[in-house]
Amino acid sequence: MTQKQTQEKPILGKWKNFYNHHIPQEKTILDQRRQHLTAWYVVLLILGILADLLEVSGSFDIFYKYTNSALLALTLLYTGRYIAMKTSITRTMALLSGNTQLFIATDTVYCALSPSVPHPQMVILVNMLILAGNIMFSIATFQRAITLFNVAIAVATFYSCMIFSDNYEFQQYFTMVVLLFTFTGILGLHIAHNTRQLQSDYESIKEEEEELMRVLQLNKEQLKLYIELSKREYKEDETRLILAKFSEKTQKYVVDNVTKYIQGEKYNDDRIKEQFPELSPSEREIVHLILRGHKLGAICTMLNKSESNINTQRANIRRKLGLHPTDNLNKALESRMSTPTK
Repeated sequence: MTQKQTQEKPILGKWKNFYNHHIPQEKTILDQRRQHLTAWYVVLLILGILADLLEVSGSFDIFYKYTNSALLALTLLYTGRYIAMKTSITRTMALLSGNTQLFIATDTVYCALSPSVPHPQMVILVNMLILAGNIMFSIATFQRAITLFNVAIAVATFYSCMIFSDNYEFQQYFTMVVLLFTFTGILGLHIAHNTRQLQSDYESIKEEEEELMRVLQLNKEQLKLYIELSKREYKEDETRLILAKFSEKTQKYVVDNVTKYIQGEKYNDDRIKEQFPELSPSEREIVHLILRGHKLGAICTMLNKSESNINTQRANIRRKLGLHPTDNLNKALESRMSTPTK
């Protein structure tokens, strides 16, 4: 590891520590993603505003100094209120995105009205790109209402610039711009709707999972152990080690219930053997499944045999039991099972 890398690690660690301790921790995955994207949005927005105020890049008109200073102040205010947990991440995003759209739109229309602004077409073009980028932010953070608001502001801005500047190029491309922003708005609506639906489904699944955990009195680690037990056969000492990770109460329930199930299965097999001594083991296996209510397709799947094979064995069962073709096999088997053995 180089000296530069060793210096970068503590810096990244300090930044991560600061972020975790001073920035509100969102509960849902969706809000966590929104928070991360908003953090980048705020940083880039502040850098863009400072670039204009310090006359590093942009159009250096005095009007823009005032509007950008106001936008910077509001951006810091909204960000500060969120860090202080005075507002939610959703409201903070809406305020940041909506105000940015309004201020940039105002600057753009001012450019179309004021003959003193140098390179007006370039300023309008760049500002329209900023408006489009701001719309993409509202879409990426799944804001339905603010996306429509931003699209409406962008279309109104371009229309105003076309009217006030009397620019032929703007008039020629106005329809294309409107169609583009309209499609963007529709796209934003669909993404926001689908995301809300996914979030709702996720929360429902999470609630069901938590309820299941409460009923089973298990945590996720113990549930994984159940899955491990079901995957393959374990040696006695391996099974003991896995069960030792459950509480004594859970261990008792698991062992008791499995024991009862095994005893019940053995009892059923023994009863079928007693009641149908004339049948072969494979035929008794089919009888067992028929008595459990399984249909032909399910029996084929469970025994990994073809339908013709199962039908042949069913015919043999009927013949050995002395049944007629019109007799109900299931009822005949149930009647035989209810008959006391001699």
